[in-house]
Amino acid sequence: MERGKMSSTGRGGKSKAPQHPQDIFALGSKSTVVVSRDSEKRNIHKPSTSGVGERKRETPGFGAAPPNKRARIGSPAEAVTGTSLEVDPVDLVPNVLQALDTHNSEKLMGLLTGAIRLLKSQRSKPDPILCMSMLYLAKIRPSMFANETVAQTLCNLLKREQGAAFKSKGNPLLFVLACNILYVSHRDSNNWPDTFIKVYIEDALNERWWVDCAWCKCLVENIVTAFGTKQPAAHLLPGDSTLGSGSPLMGSAEDDADNTDLDYSVFPRYSSSYESVEALVLEAIREQIQRRAAPDAIGKGFLKLLSATCGFPEIRMIAASRLEAWLHSGKLWRAAQELLAHVCANAAAAGPSAARDHEVLAQLARLRLKTKPLQAAYQNCLREMVSESPALLRSVVTHTIYNELSNVRSPNNMAVLAALISAQPQLVPAAMADTYQELVVRTEDYLRPLRALTRECVRASRSDAAALLPLACALAHPPPMDPPQEIRERAFQSIADLFCVCSLVTAAHSKHSADYRAQLTALQQQALGWLRDTAAAVYRPVRHDYLHVLHKIMFVEPVETYSKVDNWPPESERALTYRLCCETPLPQNTLLRLIFIGLSKEIPVSPTEVFELIEQLVRRACALPPEEQPLQVDKLEIADYIFQLCQFHPPDNITLPAGYTPPTLAITSLYWRGWMLLTMLAAHNPQGFAERAATAYPTLRALIECCITRVQYEACFPASKPSIEWNCTAETERAEAERAAVLQLETHLAAASNAKLPVTEHSSRLLAQLTMLEPLGPARRPPAGVLEALQTLSSQLRLGRLLCRQPALLLQLVERHGTRRAMPWLHQLLRHDRLELSVLPVQCLCEFLSAGGAGAGEAGKAGELCAHLRRTLLSEEGARAVLHYYLQRLAHAHRCTRQSANRGLKLVLSTTDDAADMDYNADVSPESWLPLLPALAHWAALRGEAVRRVRAACLVECVPRHVAAYLAFLARHAAKHDLTDIVLDLSQVLMERTTVMGCVLPPVDARDVPRDEQLHAQHAALHALTTVFYTHLRQMLSCTEPTEAAELEQGEGAGYAGEKVTLQWANGRRATLHVVVAHAHLKLLCYGPSTLDTNQEMYSWLQSTWVGSDAPEAFVSESPDEAVLLPDWLRLSLVRSARKPLLEAGLRGLPAHKLALFIQTFGMPVSSMSALLEALDACPAGAVVRLGVERGYMAQLLLVQRARGAVGGHAFAAALRLSRPQYPPDDTLFTEEVLPEEEEDPWSSPREPVRLDAASVGALLAAAFAGADGFRGDVDAAFRQLHGLISSEASSAETPCTRAVLAFLLTASVAGLLRQPAYAAPLLRALLHAKPAGFVEVARSLLSQCKCARGPVADALRAAAGAAPLSTDHAPPTLPPRANKDQIVAAFEATTPSTLEAVGNSIIETQDTQLVVDTITHLLDKNQKKCYELTIKVEEDEKYSQCAAHVLSVRGLGCGLLLDWLAELQRETLGAQMRLMFMRGGGSWRPLLVTLLAHRASWRTLHACLAALLQHGGWSATSVLDFAETLIGSPRVWQGRDRATPKHHTPEDSLRLTHTQLDVLIHYVGEEASEAEASEGIEAARRSIEARLPLILRCCSAPHSLLAAALAASKTHPLLLLLLYMKVPKILQLLRECEERPPAVPDVVASADALSAARRSTCATDRVSHSLLTMLAAAPPHHSKELQQKMWRTEANVRAVWARCRGAGERALPLAGALLRGVRGRAQHHNHLLAALEILPDHELFSHAVSEEIHNILECFLNLVKEGGGSLAHRVAALLRRYRAVRPARAAALLAAHRDTVASHAALSGLASAEGPASVAPPPHALRELQRRVATPPELTLLVQEVEAWGVRRGGAWGGARAADALLRATAPLAASPHAPLRTAALALLAKLLPAAPDTHPGLQAILECLDSEQPEVAQSAVDKLPELLVGMQEHAARVLMRVFELGMKSRLPVEPCIAKCVSTINLNRGC
Repeated sequence: MERGKMSSTGRGGKSKAPQHPQDIFALGSKSTVVVSRDSEKRNIHKPSTSGVGERKRETPGFGAAPPNKRARIGSPAEAVTGTSLEVDPVDLVPNVLQALDTHNSEKLMGLLTGAIRLLKSQRSKPDPILCMSMLYLAKIRPSMFANETVAQTLCNLLKREQGAAFKSKGNPLLFVLACNILYVSHRDSNNWPDTFIKVYIEDALNERWWVDCAWCKCLVENIVTAFGTKQPAAHLLPGDSTLGSGSPLMGSAEDDADNTDLDYSVFPRYSSSYESVEALVLEAIREQIQRRAAPDAIGKGFLKLLSATCGFPEIRMIAASRLEAWLHSGKLWRAAQELLAHVCANAAAAGPSAARDHEVLAQLARLRLKTKPLQAAYQNCLREMVSESPALLRSVVTHTIYNELSNVRSPNNMAVLAALISAQPQLVPAAMADTYQELVVRTEDYLRPLRALTRECVRASRSDAAALLPLACALAHPPPMDPPQEIRERAFQSIADLFCVCSLVTAAHSKHSADYRAQLTALQQQALGWLRDTAAAVYRPVRHDYLHVLHKIMFVEPVETYSKVDNWPPESERALTYRLCCETPLPQNTLLRLIFIGLSKEIPVSPTEVFELIEQLVRRACALPPEEQPLQVDKLEIADYIFQLCQFHPPDNITLPAGYTPPTLAITSLYWRGWMLLTMLAAHNPQGFAERAATAYPTLRALIECCITRVQYEACFPASKPSIEWNCTAETERAEAERAAVLQLETHLAAASNAKLPVTEHSSRLLAQLTMLEPLGPARRPPAGVLEALQTLSSQLRLGRLLCRQPALLLQLVERHGTRRAMPWLHQLLRHDRLELSVLPVQCLCEFLSAGGAGAGEAGKAGELCAHLRRTLLSEEGARAVLHYYLQRLAHAHRCTRQSANRGLKLVLSTTDDAADMDYNADVSPESWLPLLPALAHWAALRGEAVRRVRAACLVECVPRHVAAYLAFLARHAAKHDLTDIVLDLSQVLMERTTVMGCVLPPVDARDVPRDEQLHAQHAALHALTTVFYTHLRQMLSCTEPTEAAELEQGEGAGYAGEKVTLQWANGRRATLHVVVAHAHLKLLCYGPSTLDTNQEMYSWLQSTWVGSDAPEAFVSESPDEAVLLPDWLRLSLVRSARKPLLEAGLRGLPAHKLALFIQTFGMPVSSMSALLEALDACPAGAVVRLGVERGYMAQLLLVQRARGAVGGHAFAAALRLSRPQYPPDDTLFTEEVLPEEEEDPWSSPREPVRLDAASVGALLAAAFAGADGFRGDVDAAFRQLHGLISSEASSAETPCTRAVLAFLLTASVAGLLRQPAYAAPLLRALLHAKPAGFVEVARSLLSQCKCARGPVADALRAAAGAAPLSTDHAPPTLPPRANKDQIVAAFEATTPSTLEAVGNSIIETQDTQLVVDTITHLLDKNQKKCYELTIKVEEDEKYSQCAAHVLSVRGLGCGLLLDWLAELQRETLGAQMRLMFMRGGGSWRPLLVTLLAHRASWRTLHACLAALLQHGGWSATSVLDFAETLIGSPRVWQGRDRATPKHHTPEDSLRLTHTQLDVLIHYVGEEASEAEASEGIEAARRSIEARLPLILRCCSAPHSLLAAALAASKTHPLLLLLLYMKVPKILQLLRECEERPPAVPDVVASADALSAARRSTCATDRVSHSLLTMLAAAPPHHSKELQQKMWRTEANVRAVWARCRGAGERALPLAGALLRGVRGRAQHHNHLLAALEILPDHELFSHAVSEEIHNILECFLNLVKEGGGSLAHRVAALLRRYRAVRPARAAALLAAHRDTVASHAALSGLASAEGPASVAPPPHALRELQRRVATPPELTLLVQEVEAWGVRRGGAWGGARAADALLRATAPLAASPHAPLRTAALALLAKLLPAAPDTHPGLQAILECLDSEQPEVAQSAVDKLPELLVGMQEHAARVLMRVFELGMKSRLPVEPCIAKCVSTINLNRGC
């Protein structure tokens, strides 16, 4: 226990020192401290830096006492009495210790107070000893300073003396001493006296000597706990150093950090006196505020005190209300910032001070800060406040928003909100949403301010729209209370509009960010969630409002709907922002929320309306680029939800019969639209959703197939077949069931609604509107309208191409098609869609390659595809897939599929790059690729499947060569375990496909060594087949174990349902085989051994095994019954083989009746027949007699067989007692049956022939043999009558006709008879038969004139004269069986006309056919070369004598027979025979061969022939051209085509010539024209070229072909190029654009003769010009704006045609003159015709060919001027000046004839003088400035208008083509000017210039530049003017309209009216 310890019980506690009586008074005066109230003398005390001076020992005095005044508020009361004792500082410690030891409390208190008072008196220079003594005492006995009196005395040290001078500030050491002593004495106490508070407040409000002192912080920080103030974050406080931080002991402030490390504790000291402390503080603060009302009177200390006491809500309120002025004060802003930080840090959202703090926040929200640093500090404070106290966030945001929406809003509200959003990005938008919801339910409409507030928040956040999503999320929550009924609708619309504003602001500010679409999608999802969960329940909207809001949120309403509130977005950004919102993707969540809205019964919209909205949104999303993934769906349940939207629900107010369950029905239109909707979803989700959906929904699978196979390529394959999923029979059954169900339901509904009419199919209303809802059922075929809609949809949205991105879908489709259907869609897919080969299934690539998809035009792609598939073969899996695809198609039933598989295998397996050169029409043999299979890297693993597929191919292949190749492959690569199945299949082929195998294997009767290639190949196939059978049977017989043989026999062939037999040989060997295999072995033996079978080893072994003495016995498998191994049909085959062992085996055991049956079969060899007859002879006679055969027939059969050489059958004939056959008599055998007579039709009966009499015989003979013209009748009929008359006169005495004939023959020339052998020979034979008198002499006379003649006429004369025939006819030479070509040629050349036919027939029968064909070809070739013509001179009479002509000469009769034989022996001609048909100078019979070739040869042969002819020149031009025209016009080309072709049908190019071939063809045309010109002149050349022009144009369907033809024509014949230009004028433009230009264009190349000849031909422009001119002349007389526009466009078309087509105007001048004369009185029509004439240049308008026409036209115009032409006179005068300059003489005559008219009109008066022609050049200044384009836009506008005015005065001619072209080039670049007036004027001038300009490309480029402009107004100007612009450039209309269509797709410009007007304008010329 310490001695002398003074205890203190706390504040106000009583001292334990003895109490003195009240009547005892202490001596001395009371010391009081005078406190000065002069505020001006206060100053912040700074610690002194001076050291402690030398101690002075002088008695301290307390000084005079000041007047006793009441202490001011905030200062401690002066309660120290006279207990203080004077003490020497040196003696203080001993005295105090002594007092402690003696327990003298009074003395102790007196000593301490006296020491303190002494210190106070030494304030300026305290005694160091005293100070140290006090410190020492406080250290050893701190409790004695806890006394109330001592503490109050110490507190007096902490305040300033009232009477102290201004400069006497005291020493800071006293404050530090007092504070530390007070802290040490009270540090263990929890309740400190209020005096500390008062002293603190006093110092804080004044000089802050110790409050801000760092060495006093131990006391200060504990005092401050009374205020409960939270300290703000350090970064919120100002950055300057704290006042009063210098050290009073060390004298500098640099060491503060080292000297202020004090050890003290801080905890609440005033927890029980909160109210009293608050009262003290408020009293002091309010007093200061009252005394210092002005802001300038407030000091920093006051603000610091407010900062320290901000724990009290009233202090915060006081501070917040005055912060704005203090913050803007120049000397207080730092302290004010600190105060602001304290206010924000101490604000509370809950508790008793919450209400006041909300007011504080409201005051803070009204702050109007002017500088950015203050705003930043303010924002930082608020940010920190809401971070520390999130509960305050709502209040801060609310007050800020309310302030922003008020009339006195703060300018930093948006910055505050932005800062808060950045600090709390989730909570602040939620608080904003709560405020929004409060505002929208008020009576005032706050929608417009809230829209602006939302935009400004995002703008203040630096365009960061990420906070809008939390805002939308919070807006979607239900409001705190239901809105009143009167404002529900408005609140509902306002909330929806705020959702739309969020989306628009996001699109406007975040459009350049990568995830702005995701933000828009999330916003829409929140809005849909609000509509689904909150809107209907809270706002209860009506259907129309709800549907409108739903459309508005999904941005399907018009763009004006979103900006009508406040006109935002602005008009310049509205379209773009709206488009960005419309291009929002449609993810799965959005789609589901829309569907759930439609399915919800609480929401006032129907499922149909929601379905239509979903369909619209899906279509819109499908139009977006697929790479942006606009439709992401993976849940298959979406399909069920969509069909729920389509479901039909009966009305709820109708009760159906009990027990009746209505079927699940759907609305038909919605049902199929739902399928199309799923198709679109599948197209954009092919990887997951499409595959699973196609598996689950067969109908969707069928529609996907349509999109891939039909809809996408409908243009290429319009007649494609429907989906393989559709079953017509099942569809019909489903339709019937559906019809019944709907009718039943409608019947119940009608009964429930009391309908009177019965429900039938005709009266049903629901039958056409409902369908069964079975989406998971079988695939249903959609209606035709749905298929058309799907086709349109697929083409617009590229659904087929999108679906092809998933290889699994393609693979499934290919596998479903399998080998049953063609897949042309696959070829188009790979040809036109640029898909990566690596992503496509191997099957697709194989199909494309094998079916000819990569033709000659796509060699690069074919090579790439081949290379890819060959790389695929390197892996086992890839090789297996490729081979599986191709090899399984080898067994397809269709030949085309097998052929494509062979082609594909050849391309894939070959190592050469021959894909581009492959002829896809040629037949590829398996021999070309089967040897390549073993070279595969994984052949060992693939061999089994390859063998199986080849084995299957043998069962269906029909080409013998292919079957032989398969047999060879199987024989070479068949494995041991596969032999059983191979032999089984080959046995089926051998036994069942006899026709094919008959061509594969050699004939059964073939015994000789094969000499030709075909027979050798047949023997190779036989050897392969024999090898397989031999190996298999060897293998079966070598198996020793029965189980092993059974397993070997089972294999895969166990599945064959045929019967098995067990064979038992005599040597004990056994084998179990299928019956068909055993029969096949025996059938194979019938073909004999193969020549490749060495020593016939295999055949001999098989023969010895199956037939002969070692033949096996057959038993039924697993049965002891004996089986029949040799059925009758097989015995017959063995017998027919005619091989002795087989013949014996076949005849062994045959009964007589079967032998009799065998001999009656056809085709039995003679040896076999002899054996059969011998077997019949060996049969018992009784068995033969019992046969019961027809004896007559059998006798005749034996007779025939013996005639063939068969022997035997005598016993058989004797047993049957056969006799020779009796035939019916010959006279009745062929008696014709009498036919009934038919009624004669007088109209169909021929004319009555003229009766021939003796008088007319001479005339007849003279007409036939002398060429006279005296006989008027049919010569042939007359000669037939003459023959009859001569025959009839032979038996009568009167022979007038015979005498007339003989009389004529006596005077006739033999040459005439020889010239007409067809008439002369029969006549002479008739006379020879009649033998009239004198005929012998006549015959000898005629014969003497032609002794050496040959032929039928000479033979008849010799027979009549009795002379011997000429001995020059030698017998034809005998040819060996295999003669060579020279021998046959010699035999033909040695023949005569009488022996040629016999010799030829003999040669054809005995010699090789091909050799005969070659010989005939050689003979005809020699005939063409005139090898058989006589070189000697022939007399006139001998010209027609056969002695002068060889039988094979030109005049001989042999060529006809040769041609007939050639036509019969060979159907297709090629090779050397082409020389016969196409060589120059060929024979007259050549067209026959060409005709046969064209009509009988295959297309491949024809194209090969044409390619050979067009490979190079040298052939006959006429023949080649005729052949080409024959190919085009051949009826075979048009087989299956429409006979009635459409009006505008363009014939296709069936020849498809290359440019080189087309060049040769043009050369032939030119060569033919040159020949015609050389022989008959230029007119013949024109006719020749015109006849061939259709052929040329038929071959030039493409522009590049036309250009090639033009280039070739320019090098061949000038007239050809000119006529070609007249038919197709656009070749001139092609030639100008071509790099390889001809030497000259048609303008210069044509000579005068050519031009003259060309005028007689028609031109392509004639019909156009005539149609347009007729339209101008035939227009109705009334005037309307539409008619004027039409007439102007027609006139512009005329000018355009005449300006760009040379000679078109000149050719049309006659018609123009005729029309001009016929429409007199219509001045408007004259103006149009004159404008058309003005465009023509002088050399065309005034050419010699039309001089009369132009003269008449000008005369007509002068007459019109005379009648009152008005403005027409000036233009006619200009035209007359031009006429006078070119044709002065004729012009003078014209003017002289109309001199009165010229003199009476001022415009024409100048023509009388010698003035030159008027200037036609445009204004030079304007043209120059327009070309330079350096003037300002307004000046250029004026120049353009000046040029336009000048042109209008010119009437549309524009000074000619050259001036119009210069103006067009100068004006065209101005069309895209951003200056609107200039742009409009330029486009208007272009519309007038284009029809007159010869080259429209500058105008085209200008229009395209306008359409491509990024400025919408420029593109809009061009679109508005486009219908007028296209009038003058219709040749580019397609290109321009396509660009306009693309512009409409990419932008929002209204291009539909423009396109419609342009099309209607173009259609004006449709009739041309």
